[in-house]
Amino acid sequence: MAPSPTSIATSAPHGPRRRTGTLRRFVRARQGATAVEFGLIALPFLALLGASLENALVCWQQEILQQAVVDAGRQIYTGKFQTANAGVTNASTLMNNFRTALCTRSDGTPRTTIFPCANVRVSVTSASTFSSAAPVSPTATNGSGASDWNGNFSSYTCGGASAIMVVQAAVDIPVFFTFLGAQTVTLPNRRRVLQAATVFKVEPYTMNSVCS
Repeated sequence: MAPSPTSIATSAPHGPRRRTGTLRRFVRARQGATAVEFGLIALPFLALLGASLENALVCWQQEILQQAVVDAGRQIYTGKFQTANAGVTNASTLMNNFRTALCTRSDGTPRTTIFPCANVRVSVTSASTFSSAAPVSPTATNGSGASDWNGNFSSYTCGGASAIMVVQAAVDIPVFFTFLGAQTVTLPNRRRVLQAATVFKVEPYTMNSVCS
């Protein structure tokens, strides 16, 4: 027997009412809510965690570089470096030798660094007075207006007895998280510059002729 028109009308789904019921069930449903909430929170949390860890590594590398400059600069302060390189006049050779001293501990073992020590750029300059002892900027603006390495940064001036010396070192490291202020990119390709310096007056060591 065929169904009556009344029963057909009663059992047929109503479009607007069915859509409203589906929306209500979706709002009330809690399955997967934890996964959705974790997905919304995880990305910014992991990014903030990564940036914090990177900032900590930058501070650690900065401290390593500063200590290396102080230790290597002490060899110039006492005249040990000048005496060991007596007769060497090539600036590139002297800078390489000083970089080797910078990358080596006092006991002769290699200094532990995260950055490649061979990439460290050094600048050893002299000044007439402490008030005029100014550091050289490791970066400069290139022709396109972007910041890049300063071609005049790397240099070596032999420190004679009682000379006032400014010893600097700079190295570039990659930056992965740039949204924190401490992670400022100072070079192209998402890289920033770490730099360290020390200023001192050379002791009156006896072999002053090595700098003549």
